[in-house]
Amino acid sequence: MSLDDALGEDRAARAGEHGWLIGRFVVPVGLLPQLPVEGLPLSVVLPGPEDAGLVSGVAGVEAVEMPLDGPRPRSSDLVDAHRELRPLGVEAYFELVLDETWRDSVPAAIGAVAAVGGRVKIRCGGASIPSVEQLALVIACCREAGVPFKATAGLHHPVRRGAEHGFLNLLAATTAPQGRLEAVLGEEDPAALDYADADRALFTSFGSCSWREPVDDLRALGVLP
Repeated sequence: MSLDDALGEDRAARAGEHGWLIGRFVVPVGLLPQLPVEGLPLSVVLPGPEDAGLVSGVAGVEAVEMPLDGPRPRSSDLVDAHRELRPLGVEAYFELVLDETWRDSVPAAIGAVAAVGGRVKIRCGGASIPSVEQLALVIACCREAGVPFKATAGLHHPVRRGAEHGFLNLLAATTAPQGRLEAVLGEEDPAALDYADADRALFTSFGSCSWREPVDDLRALGVLP
């Protein structure tokens, strides 16, 4: 979508019956100058911490998101990033990088993010879709470290469909027994998911390029009127 079209969709969503579901408008830092001044809650995607100055003083910014520079970032680099981002006074999400070392790198990366008071972002779709096992490890490590996480990409539907992860699966996994994390994330039967007491402080939100599909699916499931 163009920025104008995306803003139009956002306005339509917020004005609708289920507008309470809509959180922050996610925007790359380079598009900030083109945003209208209308008080939107924003999460700004930064290429790196050196771009933090471009966000300073911009109205509506509640969070920033940036990719880690590798699967296992150096603690010193995260400390430097924290110093750059801290003056903004907003939530800072660090996107995990998964490779063949993920069994070791995921716990190390989440531990390093926790040490600087950051939050985790995990990409669930796109060029590379994490496996159920990988996603289970991310959630387990975030639970153990007390690190809030958000998810993005590929989460158009509430419940898992084939290789596509479901956002209700992630929600249910926040409080699922440790030994059942993979089973919950792989579940395709909505009736088998228990998310009534899900930990929303842990799983804060998910990003999607479509708000209509999640809402339509939740209505079809009877979760929304």
